[in-house]
Amino acid sequence: MNDFLKKSFLIGLGATITSKDKAEKFLNDLSKSGGAAADEAKSLLESFNEKGKENTDKWRAEFHKDIVDAIKDLGFVSQEEYGSLKEKVTLLEAELTELRQKVSKRESSED
Repeated sequence: MNDFLKKSFLIGLGATITSKDKAEKFLNDLSKSGGAAADEAKSLLESFNEKGKENTDKWRAEFHKDIVDAIKDLGFVSQEEYGSLKEKVTLLEAELTELRQKVSKRESSED
């Protein structure tokens, strides 16, 4: 599962980088051939970069949520849930120790 997620992430990253490189090359070629003014090409490239960053951030957030959901589906607990359970166990252990001491005192007093 971990290997699958890693490969999926790398494929997405590679596609993003390749698309950006192709867009830059296309706009540079267009600008050099006089098909578009350099400023227009630069503006268009910046727009592509910004959209790419937005999509990458969105993809990362969705990917993170999917990973968290998958981990929960497998039965793992979050750090917050673990901390809460640990506190409860500590309280229960203290109560158990106290009850054992009371039982021990009663047994001692009955003898």
